[in-house]
Amino acid sequence: GDKSLRTPVRRLVFRFRLCCWRAHLKAPPITSPVATARNSRFSMVLCHVKRGDDEAKQFLYEIPAATPCADMTRELVDVHNLRLKVGRLTAAADELARHGPMKPPEKQGLDDMTPMLEDLQEDGSVRRREPERGPTYCADPTERRTGNAPPPEMAEIITRTSEDAKRLIAKEQVQMKQLTSRKALADAVDAIKGAVMIAYPMGLPPYDTVRQILDEKEEIGGSAQGMEVLDPDHSSVWFASKELAHGKVLSDFVGKNEKTKIVCKLQKKGAGAPQREPVISKEEQQAMIAHYHQKQNEAKIIEANNDDDYANSAWANPKALKNSFTGIGDVSWRPR
Repeated sequence: GDKSLRTPVRRLVFRFRLCCWRAHLKAPPITSPVATARNSRFSMVLCHVKRGDDEAKQFLYEIPAATPCADMTRELVDVHNLRLKVGRLTAAADELARHGPMKPPEKQGLDDMTPMLEDLQEDGSVRRREPERGPTYCADPTERRTGNAPPPEMAEIITRTSEDAKRLIAKEQVQMKQLTSRKALADAVDAIKGAVMIAYPMGLPPYDTVRQILDEKEEIGGSAQGMEVLDPDHSSVWFASKELAHGKVLSDFVGKNEKTKIVCKLQKKGAGAPQREPVISKEEQQAMIAHYHQKQNEAKIIEANNDDDYANSAWANPKALKNSFTGIGDVSWRPR
């Protein structure tokens, strides 16, 4: 990269790290009811939280058994929504690193050569303007972004930070038995915010998706992404075909065993009980299907054989007993 950019970039990185360190020192202690119960000597319950059948929306979360069900519902819904936010933010950050900031809303979906209303002159002619394309121009196939990507070293910072955040919400986290924490997800959002500040010190336009997500001004109502977001006041948690009623404690449903693991599902209130868990897993079902398919093919082969086909088998050899005593074995002087 350009050597003249190295010193300002290093200064911005140092200032960002210093601000994060100061914010960590000044952060107030967590005093939520769930955090208070977690810090005390209560037993912990491992919750395998699911939302529908999508494996990407599953996560493991540890919560005290003495937690009120209302606080548990709110905390699980907050973590679920925060995971969705990280997913939307990483997708937008990747597009930002590849194709630069977004175009104004009236220009999204139009190429750079499409004339706008302000290009129309008084005599009826259209003024042609040369598109602003930087040295790192990369055209956006959707025409939603300008294509003026940040410098390669800045784009690498954004991409690397986004990849780290994606690992926190990957479906492999459940398979590796990695717990999800609200603090780790919040730190991932702050890290992406810092990477964007390093790449764009002057800030992004207010209509850019990345800035809207970071500023909590994202409008996703009515979209498919908005339907996935849950309202803590209108959501419930189901376990063993029972809704965890507010006013009770989690230990009233799962007991006080410190090694308890439950599979619970998030559901909207009034939507009824979620679908029950299958008796066998998806992998076991696929193995059973493959086994029965193999048996079916073997049965077809046996059925297609002639009735005298058994004569070629080793057990039908009349000299098998004699050969076993003499130790000669299966010796044949004729080509088979």
